[in-house]
Amino acid sequence: MSAPAHIEVKPFFWLAVGLLAWWLFPTAHRAFLKDAFHEFQAPLVLAQSHLDDLRTYWAIRAGNTKENLIRFNRDLNRHSAFLETEISRLQWLARENHRLEELLDLVPPAAHRVVIARVARRDLNAWWSRVLLRRGSLDGVRDGNPVIIGGSVVGRVVKTHRNTCEVQLLSDPAFRISVNVEGDERAAVYQGVPNKPFDPPRGLLTFLPADYTTPASGDTVGVFTSGAGGVFPGGLNVGRVTGGLTQTPDGLFLSGDVLLHPLLSSIKEVSILVPLKPDSALGEQALPP
Repeated sequence: MSAPAHIEVKPFFWLAVGLLAWWLFPTAHRAFLKDAFHEFQAPLVLAQSHLDDLRTYWAIRAGNTKENLIRFNRDLNRHSAFLETEISRLQWLARENHRLEELLDLVPPAAHRVVIARVARRDLNAWWSRVLLRRGSLDGVRDGNPVIIGGSVVGRVVKTHRNTCEVQLLSDPAFRISVNVEGDERAAVYQGVPNKPFDPPRGLLTFLPADYTTPASGDTVGVFTSGAGGVFPGGLNVGRVTGGLTQTPDGLFLSGDVLLHPLLSSIKEVSILVPLKPDSALGEQALPP
């Protein structure tokens, strides 16, 4: 009877020995091994992501008739013409803004280069916390770079590898950022909160001064990045306060639920804002904050 017990206990014994050895291993060595393991499996993750894109492409192509493709192409040409007009207008505004900054002797805010990145992986157990992107240090991405989608905040880069990077989403409970609320220039704080699997993504607005007056334009209030901290440019959309604002128990501040960008639950492609070097010229992909 003792033999089966010995066989059952032995694997747990070696598991305990392995965990103890890993715990006693120096922290620097553990971090190096984790990074090495990630770089080892990165090609497989990227290959799977590219195969998913290819599968989606052929599924769309097989499911559309020639007439549908012609209509899509016509609509695409219309959108392209509209975007070309918008690009010309934005370039003129950028030049005019630069001229006014020189006249007023203002220090221009830091500009950013836009790096487009596809989502390589998103784990179910960290759906509202982390995503892995198909861009890394070889593309100029660095830890702390802000990540956006259509002018709305997605999160920040927290770990950069050679060909990939990990992004902490703004719905992560550990995410915090300084924000401004519509109609008020005083700084408040946004932080992520735990989200349910199939509910719209939400966050929490806190430390808004109690004398804030809600604009009469509607029941919801816009929340935007303040630009403080030097990570996110000012004016990026964070979300909208829904359900009104409530006073904190001490009576000094207001707080409220923030409804985030709906695409946060199904993002496929994002933009990473990489700050330009001070001595670099403003390129075509530069994005003024």
